[in-house]
Amino acid sequence: MSLDTRKAIFLDIDETLLLRGKGPFTQDIEQLEKAREQGHCVFLNTGRSLANIPPSMLTASYIDGIVAGGGAHVSVNGKTAYHKWIPEDLLALICDYYLHCGKWCILEGETNLYGINHETESSRLDFVIEILPVKEPTDFSTLYKGTRVTKLTMQGCVTDEERAALQDYFQLNPFSNYSEGIIRGETKASGMEVALNVMGIARENSIAIGDSINDIDMLRFAGIGIAMGNACDELKQIASTLTLDCGYGGVAHAIKQWVLA
Repeated sequence: MSLDTRKAIFLDIDETLLLRGKGPFTQDIEQLEKAREQGHCVFLNTGRSLANIPPSMLTASYIDGIVAGGGAHVSVNGKTAYHKWIPEDLLALICDYYLHCGKWCILEGETNLYGINHETESSRLDFVIEILPVKEPTDFSTLYKGTRVTKLTMQGCVTDEERAALQDYFQLNPFSNYSEGIIRGETKASGMEVALNVMGIARENSIAIGDSINDIDMLRFAGIGIAMGNACDELKQIASTLTLDCGYGGVAHAIKQWVLA
């Protein structure tokens, strides 16, 4: 296939490829493999940090690259193409804030996950590896020095006080039972642009599939932006088209219609 006709497919993970801990689903994988056999490229594009992506997906044969941390880390064919992380002095401020406010916060890194007040029942989200404890504001300059943290996941809704402490440094996205902090200036769309440039694929030949508000910029940037059937209303309103629900062939249907047809 010529470089001019290849497509790059960018996939959100949660509620797009995975549903309540299950997936990726066989019918979705089959169509992604067919797309790659025809010369197209497949990327994960997720708010999860690299360390919080299921290992089986990191090494999946149908994946060409990963945009992680909401655009803060981009890898193509196993090589890092771009990364940005939270500076050590800011990590200390974040740790100090959450150690004193009592809410749990997970600092998601490239190789590990680190937790503040994370022992509570309410913090049991879908984290894929053991969470290392943070007990002191200085832990990232001593115990975990050199760590690259690319994303925050926080308990519940962001309070006004919390927003005042974080909004200069992070884009804050709300979900049903948690919130996430993406490094300001990084987006799923900026990560897509990096990956497309590395692969030599035009933006108009990109396809993005997602379900939530943190996928809005990704769908707007893509040549074709596809919202899952189970997507939030805000995403459906800006999508080029809709597909089926996660777990019911949503990704497979989109690939058949917009890549393989």
